[in-house]
Amino acid sequence: MNTTTTELTERVDELLLVLQKDLVHIERSIEKLSELRELVIRRDDSGLNRLLEQIQSQSREYIENQKLREQLRRQIARILGWPVDEVRLGRLQQTVSAEQAIHVGQVRRRLQDVISRLQNEHAGTVMLLADLARFNNMLLNTILETGQACGITYDARGGTSRGGEIAFVNLQF
Repeated sequence: MNTTTTELTERVDELLLVLQKDLVHIERSIEKLSELRELVIRRDDSGLNRLLEQIQSQSREYIENQKLREQLRRQIARILGWPVDEVRLGRLQQTVSAEQAIHVGQVRRRLQDVISRLQNEHAGTVMLLADLARFNNMLLNTILETGQACGITYDARGGTSRGGEIAFVNLQF
């Protein structure tokens, strides 16, 4: 094995360790999104504050890991003579030894799976928060009479009138 191959093997092994940390971070993010939805539904303000602190702490760790990952990608690109944006797991898998290619493939598949799960959790959280925002808007419009079209009501003779003509709160002084 020449020094270039040895150096490449070492850098790829280091990259795989960094990607393992990324996997752990993404799995934690999935858990945090699920917890966020639960706390929002329960209206647990202290739990939401605690969760925010945890997320901020984890984001600092992730930024450090991201810097290390990018540094390793630059080193691997230099060793292989590739542009940095070409250093991807699929291409690395075709370049490294057979044994290391197996590990790269395993990490790549796990990343794809976990990222897919993260996208699903994110979509569920976005939908919940969008529905809550829409409901809050409707409620405020009804209370403060900013949205005039609240619905149609019928009187005893079958006549119709628009609801929302009388607000719960009159903002005029």
